Amino acid sequence: MKGSSLFIASLLGLLVVVSSAHNETSFCKPPPRWSIGDEEPMGRSVGQVTVLALLQASCGFCLTQAANMGPLRDKLEDRGLANISYIIVNDQSFLSKLMLPELKRRAPAGIPVYEQLPNQEDVWEILNGDKDDFLIYDRCGRLTFHIRLPLSYLHYPYVEAAIISTYYEDYCQNCSFYANITKVNETLGNNTTDVKTEQRSETGTPCSRKRQKPWK
Repeated sequence: MKGSSLFIASLLGLLVVVSSAHNETSFCKPPPRWSIGDEEPMGRSVGQVTVLALLQASCGFCLTQAANMGPLRDKLEDRGLANISYIIVNDQSFLSKLMLPELKRRAPAGIPVYEQLPNQEDVWEILNGDKDDFLIYDRCGRLTFHIRLPLSYLHYPYVEAAIISTYYEDYCQNCSFYANITKVNETLGNNTTDVKTEQRSETGTPCSRKRQKPWK
């Protein structure tokens, strides 16, 4: 990979190192096991790059983030980055549960939105996540990037760059699914991570980072 996307992904990698230097890191490891009822969404993503978004249905800006995942997916597919799994997990709070239909309405077609059950262990806590976080997993299911606010806002290029980097590069090494991956070609050029105007068609004010108290 070349150009600005590689540079931005390198900056993300540096941020990862800095943010996790004093904690036991979970990068390049499979995520802790989690499920929604009897379903394990990550189990269906073996061999694919997976983009997991933690979005709160009761937050207006999160709804915008969900909607903007569509243009991002289409932009990457137009550049040949297909076979990527996108997942949204809603917050566990009571208000977010009430607003779930709106989150599903705003989410792009083909991207599943999962509702956590009130009595289950909070998936966000299992993943050490928070509102508007994007977690990127490689083809072997290992975490390559955990992008938090404000870098996770989709009008910035960081989530896109992290997906591209994970798609083409065996960041964690020794993943057999990368053996036959063709390196990015010249058609991607240096403007891979340019954010198109269409991706900003919906605007909103970021909600408070503080999550609402889950209802159980």
